[in-house]
Amino acid sequence: MSSFRTGWRQVGACVALLSATGMIAATYSVVAVPLAHEFQPSRMVLMLAMTIMAAVSALLSPLLGSLMDRSSVRRLMFFGTLLLSAAFVALSFATSFVQVLVIYGVLMAPANVLIGPMAASVLLSRWFVRRRGAAIGIAITGIAAGGFVFPPVIQGLLDIFPWREAYRVLALILFLLTVPAVALVVNRPSERGLHPDGLDHDPDAEARRARDSVSAQAFSARAILTDPTFWCAALVFAVVTSGMKGMVTNLMPLALDEGIQPNVAALLISIYAGCGFCAKFGFAMVADRLNMRTLMFVSLGGFAAGAACLIRADLGYGMIATGVGLIGLFGGLMVPMQGLFVPRIYGAAVAGRVGGMLTFVTLLALLSTPPLFGLIFDKTGSYAAIFMSFVVLCVVTMLAVPHIRVTRRPTEAERQETAAMAVDPSLAVAIDQPRG
Repeated sequence: MSSFRTGWRQVGACVALLSATGMIAATYSVVAVPLAHEFQPSRMVLMLAMTIMAAVSALLSPLLGSLMDRSSVRRLMFFGTLLLSAAFVALSFATSFVQVLVIYGVLMAPANVLIGPMAASVLLSRWFVRRRGAAIGIAITGIAAGGFVFPPVIQGLLDIFPWREAYRVLALILFLLTVPAVALVVNRPSERGLHPDGLDHDPDAEARRARDSVSAQAFSARAILTDPTFWCAALVFAVVTSGMKGMVTNLMPLALDEGIQPNVAALLISIYAGCGFCAKFGFAMVADRLNMRTLMFVSLGGFAAGAACLIRADLGYGMIATGVGLIGLFGGLMVPMQGLFVPRIYGAAVAGRVGGMLTFVTLLALLSTPPLFGLIFDKTGSYAAIFMSFVVLCVVTMLAVPHIRVTRRPTEAERQETAAMAVDPSLAVAIDQPRG
């Protein structure tokens, strides 16, 4: 079996798995409606489920990311699929909202990490080098696909069944989607005697393995955390992804407050996800050719425009749909960009370690936004103030983008090698340096 076909099967498997994890946040505003009716929490408390999931995911990401570098990604993904299905079964038996919060922390959060974007980035970084941006970008479209397909599916289940039965049916659907996908996962090309990018022979394999071995030792936690690029990139990713999370988890309540019917309001999530799908697929087409800073500027500007539209949600469905679409389209670039940023700047050998640390930092920002959106509404009766805040944040964050390095930082050994090459060019070793 060719490496090309097997490699793209890994992409297909990641699309399916990410569609399952992508629906967790994207559909929470649908899932939360019967929970709100049943348990009567305040709007802020209702959104604490997303905060708890983000907090636990943040704590787990560095640990699980390092584990992905060292052990079987396939085995970890399979465990994640079981946790995800079990979470919705457990939700169907909840008798208090405290139990709902525990389920999102204990079951949803680890599933979100184990079959989420970080796991896909680690896996695909091993299977692709020259086409890495395209592979990760296409895989991340699974998040948007899940957000597009599952809201009407869940709303349909809730229309047909009592909510507890609907969640059990949903658990079965997720199980049937994810387990066959995990069966396609192969941890590394070498397990099948193959090479990355579909090559029959990889002339750079030895040099890459040597470089990855050096990177794994050189990029310690201290080295990563003292790198200005790490923190500037974390700021960019955190602002957009936290704003997206706050918006989508409050989208159904926002629409219902404006008098929009539930089945029509659920379509807003599909609009958001559909635009996100277009963004991620477009990213896959251009990521290996365009400068990452340019993409960051575009993403921040488009997200700010979408947030500005939602300040005037009172103008009706058209304005809400426009804002949601812009946020999905331009904000949606950030998730695949984060997945590509880590292996491009730090190397595939430490993708799990760096990805886990970056995810930890960005998820800390996500802790506050869902309940913060709810709190602002509880205090003011409107979401306008929080959307205005994100417009300002995006403009300020653009100032950090020029300070982000867009090529891999050489290790000390590589700097010494470069100096030696200047004296004696025969010492040159092929180095795979992706374009910015």
